[in-house]
Amino acid sequence: MKTITLITAFAVALPLFAAKPDKSCLAVAVGSKQALSSHGNSDDEREFEGGVATFSATKVLDIQFAIIFSKQVAKQFANAHNVEFRVYTPEGNLYQSITIPVTVDPKRSGEKHRVPGYPDLVPVQVLQNINHGGGQGSFATVTLPVAGTPIVSTSLYGTWRAEALVEDEIAPCAQPATFVITQ
Repeated sequence: MKTITLITAFAVALPLFAAKPDKSCLAVAVGSKQALSSHGNSDDEREFEGGVATFSATKVLDIQFAIIFSKQVAKQFANAHNVEFRVYTPEGNLYQSITIPVTVDPKRSGEKHRVPGYPDLVPVQVLQNINHGGGQGSFATVTLPVAGTPIVSTSLYGTWRAEALVEDEIAPCAQPATFVITQ
């Protein structure tokens, strides 16, 4: 009798786990408009192409991070969903955590959303279209200032890492992006 009850409980619980929405992202990418424009191009999508990127702290004001979702996953984000970017120093310490609310609904542009731990409401970012890895996707960005920050004043140069988490997930949604900051 206990076996039948256990199997029944498992069969009832299984769809609950299977129904969990897919919040995986295709990639976390890194770029800099200043580095891109120094090469004679200012195309936003090109900013996030490539593998390991190197940025000179004396030549860029900031670094941009993008979280890229497949069109299928992005469709789930009709309401505002929080994405947290975690940026780690070359020593592996958390340097900064930046959370933004994202949506695919253009009508929500300009809305402000409560982000846990933030004192003020944060503007909702509407996911933009991008071509990535030979396919279509949607992305949102955050900016990490470099000029005039402890990165420069304490010479935090070397290989950095950035990862993204969606909502209350405990693991990053894709492989972290690595990048190098030099003097």
